[in-house]
Order: sequence, then C-alpha cells, then structure tokens
Amino acid sequence: MKKEYPAIALIEFSSIATGITAGDAMIKKSPISLFKAGTVSRGKYIVLISGSVASVEESYKEGLNIGKDLVLDKLLLQDVHAQVIETMFGTRHKITKESFGIIETGSIAATIEAADAGIKGANVTIIEMRLADSLGGKAFVMFNGKIEDVETAIDIGANAISNKALWRNKSIIPLLHAELADQINATTRFSLAEFQKIQGGE
Repeated sequence: MKKEYPAIALIEFSSIATGITAGDAMIKKSPISLFKAGTVSRGKYIVLISGSVASVEESYKEGLNIGKDLVLDKLLLQDVHAQVIETMFGTRHKITKESFGIIETGSIAATIEAADAGIKGANVTIIEMRLADSLGGKAFVMFNGKIEDVETAIDIGANAISNKALWRNKSIIPLLHAELADQINATTRFSLAEFQKIQGGE
C-alpha cells in the first residue's frame, strides 16, 4: 500500500525573506508537495514539504543550503505517524484515559520529532500539538494513555529531539483532574477558555 506521506521535511528560518527564497527553491528543486509555508511567532518563517523520500531529501538539502546560518531548526522524517499529520494541521483528540503527559520545546521541528517518536514508541493518543503561533515561537505536544505508556512516550519523545538546545520542559500527571481534563478538551488557549466555578467554592 502506497504511503500518503512517505517523508516530510520542515525548516524554520529566522529571516522571512530567506525563508520565502528557500521555499521557492525547494519547490523548484524536485517534485514535492508544499504542505504549508508562512510566518509564526517571533518573526520566523516556516516551510513544510512532503513527497517521496528522495524528492524530499533533495529539496530539504536545497533549503538548508540557501538558509545556512539563518536556519533555526529543521527536521526530516520518514513514515510519519498519521496522528502527527492530523494534529499538525489542527485535529484535536479528547482525553479519555487517566494519565497525561506534555513535552514543550522551543521550536516546531523539535516538537514534531518528539511527537512522532513518542506515539510510535508507546500506546498513546496525541491530544493536541500546538506549533509556534501565539506561543512566542514555542511548541508542545500532549499525550494521553495509561501511566506506563505515557511515561514511555515522554521518555522516547524527549530523547528523540535532535537539537537539545531547543528542549524546554516535560510533565507527567498520573491522574489528571476531571475539571482540568474538561478544560483541555475544550481548549488550551486561555483567551478561549470558559470560567469554571470551583467545586465547593462560594
């Protein structure tokens, strides 16, 4: 069966002008699909591509060659897990099991690396992956499952990050409180969250 996304590559540029130039060259270099390109928090420019392994590798190298010192972070992944693709484009899943884990990084690439490795290495669900926008350039991925599976996913995901300088933090909660789970299921954005009266409060 033909894989829908045999490989993906993402490059984060510190320069918008260079990012656009590199993105154009990457598309022209080999027959790849441009998933998304554009600006995110802190003035970074992101180029995300997909295609056959050979084509993606060729375009990826072209982007790095043009970006040089203006490349903040990068990734090249083969056989990306379907949930990573889904959540990368905004799909969210509900918390249905007791344990919760989160990995927080300083870049989009680092979080995608962690998410893909974590879900491939453990029986977990990705609840959400938020990438740079409205996060000051940071990103995070949240996992849900049994405690032993969440611990495994967090450990594998954290160790998979190539650029350790972009590691920020992680957390595991064995028994996530139902009220907080409901809040996360609704949104992780403070501006969109509804006020909740504390149980037993006045």
